[in-house]
Amino acid sequence: MLRALGLASDLLAMGAETVVEVREDRLILRTPGQPDYWDGNSLIFRHGRVDSGAQIAQFEADFPGAPHCTLQWDDPAMRPGPGHAALEALGFEIEPVDVLTLTSPLIRSAAPEGLVLRALGRAEDWAQLADLRMEVDLEEGYDPAAHGPYIAGRVAAERRQVQAGHGAWFGAFDGENLAGSLGILADARVARYQAVATRAAYRRRGIAGALLDMAYDWVAARRPGAVPVIVALADQAPGRLYRRHGFAPAETLVHACRPGY
Repeated sequence: MLRALGLASDLLAMGAETVVEVREDRLILRTPGQPDYWDGNSLIFRHGRVDSGAQIAQFEADFPGAPHCTLQWDDPAMRPGPGHAALEALGFEIEPVDVLTLTSPLIRSAAPEGLVLRALGRAEDWAQLADLRMEVDLEEGYDPAAHGPYIAGRVAAERRQVQAGHGAWFGAFDGENLAGSLGILADARVARYQAVATRAAYRRRGIAGALLDMAYDWVAARRPGAVPVIVALADQAPGRLYRRHGFAPAETLVHACRPGY
């Protein structure tokens, strides 16, 4: 359905609650239960042509009344260009995205001292995950009143995916307190790392790297043929983390979003 491995892994991460409508020129992604999930309510054009006016109009026709607009293109070698600049001038956030894959042995890291690494299971674990993700996202400047329902919806959906056997979420615990987390979702084609997050007080202790190793072992035991994939903003900390563990660039994508809040 999609040429870009990164976009295929996006669909995997969205899960069954996101409905994909296939058109000749685009995929329409709808997540009816979570309209504030901007990527889960978006268009993926099945080519690399950027036409700001026509494509915004298409989104508005497919999602009448939506406060946001999210556009992507199934071009695994895309770089920001004039079309993206036109979108940026209209209020879109243009994000170059690196898709990294692991095709060589994993470079492992030492486990952090004084912390217990394990899979999330109890309801209390998932509640702490929502709190952690909210804390980290608020550092990016999101409005807590608007962003809280989004975080609650995404964590609930991720928990259902884990309960259905499609993945696992791992955490580093300081006693009973969740210090960091990372998820993994897999099918026969790809294993997508998800949502690495560490509380500010616990950073630079190797938590994310140790959780990455744990997630890799989970996939190797259950989906040995799946290609491990991470999708990260270009030149940002998550991408650098995965490169240190042996991941290498495979694709470049561009994500365009006019936020809803």
